[in-house]
This record gives sequence, structure tokens and C-alpha cells, in this order.
Amino acid sequence: MPYPESVPDERDETRPRDPRNFPGSGWLPTSPPVAFPVYGLDASWPGARWLDLFGDQIGDQPRWVALGHETADGQSLIMVSTYSKPPTDAQAARARQPPWQDVAFDAAHILINVTLPAQSVRRPDGFLPLLTEHAEHAAGQSAHWPTVHWRVDAATVLARVWQFAGGWAAISDPVDDVYLSAVGVGTQPEDVSLTRLQDGSAYHFDLAQPLGPGLLTASRQAAGVEFEGSHWESQDWHADQVRLMRALPSA
Repeated sequence: MPYPESVPDERDETRPRDPRNFPGSGWLPTSPPVAFPVYGLDASWPGARWLDLFGDQIGDQPRWVALGHETADGQSLIMVSTYSKPPTDAQAARARQPPWQDVAFDAAHILINVTLPAQSVRRPDGFLPLLTEHAEHAAGQSAHWPTVHWRVDAATVLARVWQFAGGWAAISDPVDDVYLSAVGVGTQPEDVSLTRLQDGSAYHFDLAQPLGPGLLTASRQAAGVEFEGSHWESQDWHADQVRLMRALPSA
């Protein structure tokens, strides 16, 4: 997994144990292959690529897929997520909110995670939940985020961007079947150029294969990317995070 520490997502729900999963069963959970177009950075990206995450739940048909991209020097990171529109729209309808708000929250939530400093930096009590609230508030304002231009399959499209703690999160709706988001550290949101994957070989997996936790680990190892301690990881709090800390009761 990319983040040894993760800010909690308050939307997470507990899931009953699968009856096939019991001690000694040897059963490994998997999800079916991706059934929607998946996008990643185009061939101009010079660094490593890997399959980072998928969801919502292992065992279900994937609703989204996240691909990781890191430069060879480890100084820059871009995470690209693709969301299948029909289940995302259905989920948003159940929550009585626009689909964009859900996609924007995911992007903002990834951003507050990847911009956390090294684990050696002390976390003030209550700060991680406060970050989640901040991401949720930002997502609620996503219709008003500033715009930048992206390239998607050689077409110029608009993306909406939120910047926080030296990184950025952006969302776009350029194609019929999917929503797209990207999160970056050590790079600029205007640098994004996306293309549809024809296969997953550049990311060390097969688009036609079932997805599981072991595949995420194998893809990352094949890409040669560290599981923690990347160079893009900060060694101290950013000014945006410090300002947010002042809202804590003990601040």
C-alpha cells in the first residue's frame, strides 16, 4: 500500500466477513477484472508506474482504479484515478449529492494523505480527523475550484483544481464512460496528459485479470517504488497544515 499511515475516511463502513474466509481456508479475496476504460499518464511520463488501489470493496466489481506514477528521482508523484460513471452516479444519488462531490472528496482525501510529513513528525491530537473535515469541505466547493487545461487522448479538456500543503487535487469529466481525478506532489496540475490504457503492462498488471491485494503489492514491487520514505515526502508541516492546526482546541 502507498501510505503507511492514512487519514481516516469517515464514509468507510464495516463489512461482514466473507464465509469463505476462515482460518486455514487458504482463500484469498479478489475482485473481477476492470470493466470500464482506465486512464493513466501518457508516454511522456519518465518514471515508475504501478497499480495503486481499487475499490470500493474487495470481492465486488471495481468501481474505481487508482494508478501511481513517480519520477525516477522520487521527487514527484501523480496519482490518477478512474471512476466508472454508472455506479458512481448511483452512489451519489443514494447520498443525495452530485457525483462530482464524491470524486472530489476522494481526490482531496488522497491529497491530505500524500502531503502528510514523515511519520517521525508528531501528529497533534485531533488533527487527522480535522484534515478529513477539511477535505470534505473542499469537496463541497469543487464546482468553484479554479480550472486548468489537461490533455486527454490528445484532446484539450478542463480540470478543476484544489491546492493544499504544496500539492494539488484535480477532477475532470472529459469522456462519456468515466470520471477522472489526479493528485500531485512535486509537479504542477497543468502538466497532466492522460491516455486510455490499452493493457496494463506499463503498470505491471493485466487489465483482464482479477484484482486483489497481492496484485497491488506485486505491481508496486515490479515498479521498484518504495512502500514508504519517498523523497517527495515532507519532513515538516506545511504552512497550510499549520494554519489548520490553529483550529484545534489545544492550539
